[in-house]
Amino acid sequence: MNKFSIPRLVTNFLLIAGMSSFLMAQQGSVSGRVTDADTGDPLVGANVLVVGTNLGAATDVNGEFSISRVPAGAQRLNANYIGYGSQSMNVDIPADGSANADFTLSVAALNLNEVVVTGAGTAVEKSKIGNSVGVVNMESLEDAPITNFSDILQGREKGVVMLPNGGLNGEGASIRIRGTSTLSQSNEPVVYIDGVRVDNSASGVGPGGTPSRLDEINPDAIERIEILKGAAAASLYGTQAANGIIQIFTKQGAISKPEFNVEVSTMSSSYDEDRWKPNSGFARDATTAARMQKLFPDYVSGSLQPYQVISVPFVGWLYDKGSNQTISASVRGGAPGATYYAAVRYLNSDGPYDESAMLLGKPVGAADPTKPGANDMRDQFMASATLNLLPTDKMRIRLSTNYSYTDHNTIQNNNNIYGTTSLIQMGKPEHSTENNATGSIAFATARETTYRTQNNEGDNTTISLNASYKVMDGLNVSGTFGMNSTLNKSTALTPFGYNVDGKMAYATQGALFKNKTDRKVYTVDLKADYAANFGVLSTESVVGFQSFQTVVKFMSGGGQQFPGPGLEVLGALGSPSNPGSSFSETIEAGVLLQTRVGYQDWLYTTFGIRQDANSAFGADFSTITYPRVNVSYIPTTQLGQLGPVSTARLRFAWGQAGQQPGAFDQFTTYLPWASEFGPGLSPGNVGDPTLKPEVSTEIEFGGEIGVLNDKVAFDFQYWDRIVEDALIQRAYPPSGGFIRTQLSNIGQLDAKGWEVGVDANVMRNSNISVDVFGTLSYLEEKVVSLGGAPEQKVGGSYPRYRNFLTEGWAPGSYFGAKGSWEVDTSVKYPIDINGDGKADSESALLEFFKTKGDGVRSGWNPVMANPTQADIDAGLAKGTGALDWYLGKPTPDYTASFGGSVKYGKNWRFNTLFESRFGNYEVTNLTDAFRKSHGLIGRNTPEAAKTEAAMMDPAKAGQQRMDAVDRWIREFLALSPYSGLNTIEDASFIRLRELSVSYTFDQELAARFGARSLQVSFSGKNLWMSTDYSGIDPELNSISRSNGGISDFQQSIDAFGVPVPRMFNFSLKVGL
Repeated sequence: MNKFSIPRLVTNFLLIAGMSSFLMAQQGSVSGRVTDADTGDPLVGANVLVVGTNLGAATDVNGEFSISRVPAGAQRLNANYIGYGSQSMNVDIPADGSANADFTLSVAALNLNEVVVTGAGTAVEKSKIGNSVGVVNMESLEDAPITNFSDILQGREKGVVMLPNGGLNGEGASIRIRGTSTLSQSNEPVVYIDGVRVDNSASGVGPGGTPSRLDEINPDAIERIEILKGAAAASLYGTQAANGIIQIFTKQGAISKPEFNVEVSTMSSSYDEDRWKPNSGFARDATTAARMQKLFPDYVSGSLQPYQVISVPFVGWLYDKGSNQTISASVRGGAPGATYYAAVRYLNSDGPYDESAMLLGKPVGAADPTKPGANDMRDQFMASATLNLLPTDKMRIRLSTNYSYTDHNTIQNNNNIYGTTSLIQMGKPEHSTENNATGSIAFATARETTYRTQNNEGDNTTISLNASYKVMDGLNVSGTFGMNSTLNKSTALTPFGYNVDGKMAYATQGALFKNKTDRKVYTVDLKADYAANFGVLSTESVVGFQSFQTVVKFMSGGGQQFPGPGLEVLGALGSPSNPGSSFSETIEAGVLLQTRVGYQDWLYTTFGIRQDANSAFGADFSTITYPRVNVSYIPTTQLGQLGPVSTARLRFAWGQAGQQPGAFDQFTTYLPWASEFGPGLSPGNVGDPTLKPEVSTEIEFGGEIGVLNDKVAFDFQYWDRIVEDALIQRAYPPSGGFIRTQLSNIGQLDAKGWEVGVDANVMRNSNISVDVFGTLSYLEEKVVSLGGAPEQKVGGSYPRYRNFLTEGWAPGSYFGAKGSWEVDTSVKYPIDINGDGKADSESALLEFFKTKGDGVRSGWNPVMANPTQADIDAGLAKGTGALDWYLGKPTPDYTASFGGSVKYGKNWRFNTLFESRFGNYEVTNLTDAFRKSHGLIGRNTPEAAKTEAAMMDPAKAGQQRMDAVDRWIREFLALSPYSGLNTIEDASFIRLRELSVSYTFDQELAARFGARSLQVSFSGKNLWMSTDYSGIDPELNSISRSNGGISDFQQSIDAFGVPVPRMFNFSLKVGL
């Protein structure tokens, strides 16, 4: 495939488009006012467009607008505003004169005339397309506590789930649209900014706290977001589109004097420390009891005795309140022929980790002036600008740029033996000393890990140039050319001599590891669209070409042993590790053709096709075709209002989209291998010349219903998806020399679901307006086939993770051990003391525990259950092994969001957003599994410690000991060889995601301060949660968002993380 030259294409396109620009038609202007039909109040920021042209304007504070350079003659204008039904009217524009057009818009919860672009090939009303398109308008989120891109999508759109992964400062969320669509590649949707594809990966050191590149997008510059949820909607985007498409449209200028807006906000954040169970323990002898009483006098009542349990909130010593300061400014304006918008934003945040914390009087790393120390600070600078030029009434040019720089830091975290919070939660008060405040018995002291720093620097630049030209009535050509460039540099530093407490043995002379990823994505998108009417029929057609070139360069290096403090650079390492580097280039190109036929404005049928080629396809596979068809039927346009139903629409969509393999998966490859005998090669991929994209085929049925003049609106859709030729990793006989797995098109993944929503304006008068909304989505998934490959387990041989990809089960399903008491409730004491695997009699057990059994599995074992074929047939197990019991799945059947907004008078606004997940939704509570059961780094939760003390206390031999053992087995026994037991929990929850109150000052008062507008708001995020989950947080995961592969199914694993923080925000907005 030949490489393209972006500059040459841009030049040729502009020359062709400008050939007839001198043919200037006579022009005039139109002005008017847009008001609320019920109250007569002006609508500020309403959009008025000249249909079929690039001309338009937004209303000012008085609801007034003016559009210049409008072609003389009959024109059709359209006015629209968030939350209102749009209105159109015909206007005669006099040559060199001015016309007047006033609009009165009514509140409407349903607006089928809303114009969307994504997936339609060109701008089109929603009423004409048969697939669902989600739209998030930033105007409706004006008061929400938005700090990044992830906040914008959280709970806003049906079928779109944001997975926070954790509560570390700046941690990136994962995005799932209608669940899982691939078993081996990334499940993240493809993201575009102003038509340019951007890097949607995660970047950082991890395992938790890894930021998302999408959170480097300036939220202040976003006007709206459009979301395509699957193959039926995204077919025109071809390969890579199976996970869905997110298109971000940035703000534009307006014909007006320069209008400046400044916002200053301050936010505090904190963790709900009640979610962490205090560290509990007991002394086995009087000497230890005396030491514990001396170290923790505030947590001991009276004189501490052996086997008396105390609880100390170690984690609370490390965390305080975080802070976040943001300042942003923007300007918009312009004159006829040129408008502009520009914005800057600076964010400085310091998470709840307390860099000045003291652990029994000794400082953490950041508070020690002699060495570097970890922190959880994050700095971001963002800048964006848009310039719109209209050289003629037929031509429009738009140039937009977005830039961000991020400096992100995080502490050692999550399921990591050197994680700071991990070690604190593993600590036991009986092991605490003055040099080991939190009682770490293994690996290191928690304080030592606070000297190890993790830093991530990122630059992100997006440039988009769009030009469109109206060749003649109905015929337009357009082109988008752009580039997204991201540069990511990660550093993990272990300073010289950081083992300040003498416990850490790893790299005591320090270590340093660095890597750099340079990724560039080039976009070329050329289209021509033609619309015509033939009596009762109308047609809209588009033909186009798209090309994407992705170039990735990676370098890494590091090692151990600095010669001394202060010489912490790569060149000073005494024991460097092997450096690494890689380079990849992938080119995707496709042509598309689509035709939409309309009949009398109430029936529309769309046919489309895309033909794709990709350099990642195998040599024996050249191109692939993705077809689509959708139908939209509007009976209320055909028949008029149907009783209370003012608007009704039914729609159908079918389509296909793909997911490409990796750049080198088709090739037989060899890897560099350094050895004592010199450089060499080792086998890599076996290679597969027939490798092709996996294909997602989706069908969707849905519709919308508006009642009471569209004051109440319902929407619904059912979808069904089959992923065929799914890319699966499989192994080949090692006798061939290739021991690595090879990607092959051998699997199948099925999914289906439905989504419903309601929006209602329940009250509206001159003093108060009340709107409510609610959404509910259902998801069902199944791995149909792995093509003969064995099941895949998350975490490989690590037994604690119980997520599997297994035929016949949902992706990521949990399998593990079950106790006999879970299968047979008649078992009173599931304890075996003679080794036959069966429960012994109560009398025999009582006699045994009078003198023996004083500890976990001290002469006794639990009685476990093994699945039978009947259990397999009943769907309770996948096999007859002890760890084959089905324990649940990490994705809920149902996700929901609901809330409302209240406007009181002209000044007050109140908004709420709740989010919920429920229905067969389980989380691996690995934190408590360790803390309850592990003999060395656990048994330190309050109840587990009390139960173990009762087992060991000689004074409680006999019945009390037997009851303690019974409770231990039923509640606390976990980990190998009982992996999964007492570990998987129901994680259903309802969370108050957002709450905000804002007050807008009267214009007269704002003017006294020299301002055009003035607003203050108070908001909160994650303020309350209702759940039966006993772990830290049901939204945690052991790793941050991944970039695909089996790690995508390492979901819903709570492993020594921190909860999603509560946040309180105050902001001041000033318009000048």
